[in-house]
Amino acid sequence: MRLRKNLLRFCFYCFLANVFCVFVSGCLGTKARVMHRGEESMVGSNKAGSEVYNPIVYATVDKLIGRVAANNSVRLTGYNPNMPYSKLNVYFAGIENRSTEELGDFRDHLRNSINEKITKSDQFAIVSDHAVNAILHNISLRPDDLFAEHNMQNFISAMGKNGTPVDYILFSEITSGTTEANKDMQREYKLTLRLIDTKTWQEIVESSNIRKEYNNSAKGKFFNWFKK
Repeated sequence: MRLRKNLLRFCFYCFLANVFCVFVSGCLGTKARVMHRGEESMVGSNKAGSEVYNPIVYATVDKLIGRVAANNSVRLTGYNPNMPYSKLNVYFAGIENRSTEELGDFRDHLRNSINEKITKSDQFAIVSDHAVNAILHNISLRPDDLFAEHNMQNFISAMGKNGTPVDYILFSEITSGTTEANKDMQREYKLTLRLIDTKTWQEIVESSNIRKEYNNSAKGKFFNWFKK
């Protein structure tokens, strides 16, 4: 009888332990929800995220498009008065990350965001990546190699023969600068866009930056509450 009671008590405690473990694992596990339209983005605790990259993409592309629209000599470079007006073809050479943080899956996200905003403008049309990659492969070049003048000329000539002329090449670069104060730090992120005319080598440069504060000390976390 005593053995039976001890066995039942042991089984009961095991049951309670299993219930507790399931409860704790459910509380500690990842939970997700669909965010509402217009809801503020989550602020990353360790590195930049959408709260940093999205604003600087929108701001920088808007500056670039506005600059081109205001500069007739740029906007009309590829314009023929005897032909109907057409958009200028731009090859987007991708994003160079020179910041202290890895971009991860944000690299493709940023590229698509920049492409989308540029194609919505009245000035530009984005050249297909597939066409560009095929030409670069045929002439044994990488996007970084296009800074050399003879490489640029070979690339433009090959694209023209392929039926896809390129009027401009767009380079983008992300950099960061960090200011540390004991355990706390501030990091400034900058996106720079360089639009290069393939005929004149003249370039238009626009950039935007955003600062983000990271608090690891108790003092920093305390005072951060009053900055929101």
